[in-house]
Amino acid sequence: MTLTSAAAVRFQAPVDGEGIGRIVLDRPDDAVNAINLEMIDQLQIAIRAARTTDGLRGLIVTSGKADQWVAGADLKLLTSATASSQVEAAARRFQAVLDELAWLPCTTVAAINGPALGGGLELALACDYRVAADLPGVALGQPEVNLGLVPGGGGTQRLPRLLGLPRALDLILSGRRLNARRAQRAGLLDEVVHPTVLVQAAEAWAQRPKRPLQRPLHLRPDVQTAIDVAELTPAGRRLLLERARRSVLQRTHGHYPAPLRALQAVEVGLARGMAAGLDAEARAFGELAMTPTARHLIWLFGATQHQRRRIATAEARTVERLAVVGAGFMGAAIAEVGATSGLTVRLRDVRPAAVATGLASIRRGVSRRRLDEPQKRSITRRVSGTTDYAGFERADLVIEAVFEDLALKRRVIGELEATIGPAAVIASNTSALPIAEIAAQATHPERIVGMHFFSPAQRMPLLEVVRPAAAADWAVATAVRAGVTLGKTVIVVGDGPGFYTSRVLAVMLNEAALLLEEGASIEDVDRALAAYGFPVGPFVLMDEVGLEVAQHVGETVGRAFGERVPASRLVPQLVEAGQVGRRTGAGFYRWTTPSLVRRLARRPNRVPNPAVQRLLGAAPTRSLGAEAIQERLVLLFINEAIRCLDEGVVRSPVDADLGAVLGLGFPPFLGGPLHEADRLGLATLEGRLGRLAERCGPRYAPAALLVNKARRGESFYPKEP
Repeated sequence: MTLTSAAAVRFQAPVDGEGIGRIVLDRPDDAVNAINLEMIDQLQIAIRAARTTDGLRGLIVTSGKADQWVAGADLKLLTSATASSQVEAAARRFQAVLDELAWLPCTTVAAINGPALGGGLELALACDYRVAADLPGVALGQPEVNLGLVPGGGGTQRLPRLLGLPRALDLILSGRRLNARRAQRAGLLDEVVHPTVLVQAAEAWAQRPKRPLQRPLHLRPDVQTAIDVAELTPAGRRLLLERARRSVLQRTHGHYPAPLRALQAVEVGLARGMAAGLDAEARAFGELAMTPTARHLIWLFGATQHQRRRIATAEARTVERLAVVGAGFMGAAIAEVGATSGLTVRLRDVRPAAVATGLASIRRGVSRRRLDEPQKRSITRRVSGTTDYAGFERADLVIEAVFEDLALKRRVIGELEATIGPAAVIASNTSALPIAEIAAQATHPERIVGMHFFSPAQRMPLLEVVRPAAAADWAVATAVRAGVTLGKTVIVVGDGPGFYTSRVLAVMLNEAALLLEEGASIEDVDRALAAYGFPVGPFVLMDEVGLEVAQHVGETVGRAFGERVPASRLVPQLVEAGQVGRRTGAGFYRWTTPSLVRRLARRPNRVPNPAVQRLLGAAPTRSLGAEAIQERLVLLFINEAIRCLDEGVVRSPVDADLGAVLGLGFPPFLGGPLHEADRLGLATLEGRLGRLAERCGPRYAPAALLVNKARRGESFYPKEP
């Protein structure tokens, strides 16, 4: 039996005497093989066709798409569901089909030529052997926790039985993705081969005997450490699971239920057998899919993907050559990102030593990437340095990343206009200075835009492209396309002090400092924001980025909005005292180098800086409580985001939420400040802000857009039926 070529999954019977058949995955209506109910049904038909084929000795599961295998579930399967029972039923259906694959009498091999993520990895785990092509696009992992879910196709059961408990928990709870070589070292892959011989390698493995999913632990060659040995006993497994549970709670503060449910499914499977574990997994998958956390995380994922496709326009020009002015921390990081993305990069600074330091930083950064040595050499060869503007005339895009000094930036713009080609775009990487002011003396302001990268640029996913009034459409579109090429999620924002992200963050950070002046303690404020779901508290953040940067942004925003943002005196005083953050060992905290003893004892590497209290003139005198601190800071943040939307600084609620989550660490499980405004209820939010304005001052006055929407009974996003 052979399915038609139009099917998403088809079985191909052996055509020679080797007895090796194939199951080909190839959704005709999708660029990737995303799993939906139709694909599950067709996979079952193909598996049953294989079972009834005489003389079938081996079966290869492969993809009909170039550089694509199975990248997980079709999220429409989840977003269209109206009840957890629907999602649970789909998970049970997929589990049952994978069980049929695992119990085939012939040897099965997954021939992986692209991403094998989520359900894709679970499909591969149901095979006896796994072979992958040595391609950059090959990635293996269980990223479901990043969407507020657990693996739903047996991943919580098959991974621990294949890799052992510690290694499996690392993948399940972190959502990490492994490239082909790392996946082989972890035990997920049996072989990694050149792409041209992937099928031949899979055929060779298909001629081997079947093997059990789980080898006895005492026979496994990877049982080497005390942790591995601990897994041999029920008590040891309980200890490992409890340690993982504590780590999850410490990291998530209980805001993300999926890791805990995944741990529960693993524990049930190890204690009561795989069938019970699969049952727990399916129930968890269905229940989690309907939670607000999963809905928000799935929305963020979809919005990010849509943003990358939607913003490319025909006016955008191709960027192949990037030039960067300023070889400091940010300039070198931008150059590294450009070279890693395949661009030819020219890095300039006025001092040879600065250029050498910048290039060395790039080499160190590339050396830490999970790439093979030829790939690393290729990246570093794409970057060159200079102390003049030689080579800049060939650049398609020039990014200036010099110090946040208006006169200096204007001088650099003038030098660039005298050097670069007429079609090149000039972008300023500034966190707060209005681009119109930077371009005020330019001859061609129509090609000058802002490109605000976030630190560290190698890891932070957001890029703000700032559009001043004088910028041409083609210049903005080219900067956006370049950002997508660099692997960033791009939002286009209006020009003005602080743009969007720096503005809303500056307002919240300033308020945190005002709380200290009112008698709150540094640690109470930081703990409250971390407990709310931010990655770090405001004072840790300011110390990490540097108080000079915080002062610059705060002063820029403060000058623009006057009494609405009454400036705290603390940051300027600390900067004047030379205590500018972690880099110098002191800011709001005193920082120490974490020693091995401190790490083992779980002792913090920071303590509040006594100089802050001396500047305040008194020790903390007031305990506001975590909820009161959260209300003061978070509601101000949300209100400022709404003001930015009202003023056209951000174009849509989607841009506002993506910018806050991806650029500022607003808790992803809440979906962003405007999603959170809808959850609270706009009328309720208006009332709470009004009461804060009466107690704390007019800076809490509800934004006009919020008031108008609340009066009309509207929301920022369509209400779910």
